[in-house]
Amino acid sequence: MKVIKIISSNDNFENHLMNLLELANLQYNFLKSKNGEKEIKYVVLNSINERHDILDGHYCFINMDLMDKIDGSLNVQGYNIITYGLGSKNTVTISSLDYSSGFVYCLQRDIVQNGHKIIGSQEIPVNMVIKDVDELYAVMIVITMGLMNDRYMYVLLKNRTFKILN
Repeated sequence: MKVIKIISSNDNFENHLMNLLELANLQYNFLKSKNGEKEIKYVVLNSINERHDILDGHYCFINMDLMDKIDGSLNVQGYNIITYGLGSKNTVTISSLDYSSGFVYCLQRDIVQNGHKIIGSQEIPVNMVIKDVDELYAVMIVITMGLMNDRYMYVLLKNRTFKILN
């Protein structure tokens, strides 16, 4: 089973992320401690309030909307970095946002591992009522992880929509 390490000072975001991963049938172990023995597939940096050194893994999701206050307190090495947030320069962003009906998920750049493209840039309409910005950030990560997993990529690309029914 793949491992996700969540680094966040926001319990609401973490709850949304765990619930959405379960709804999307993406199964992962969560690692909250700083000294984990398991190989980490994904690190999610949503908001931080202390120094972190992130070393040796596969992918690191960084919320650029919340990282403007870190002042050198972040050291990321050995990861493919995927930035997310509402800014237009992020790897993953959102357009046409309406909290009551949905949005368009935008993957601005290809995601590459070991020199091979695993997901091409694209836009996907998402029909989903969003409760708050924390849930929106969690949805951005879950859609990206789903696209990175071949068995979910086909369904998402074929239907061009990602529906979650609460």
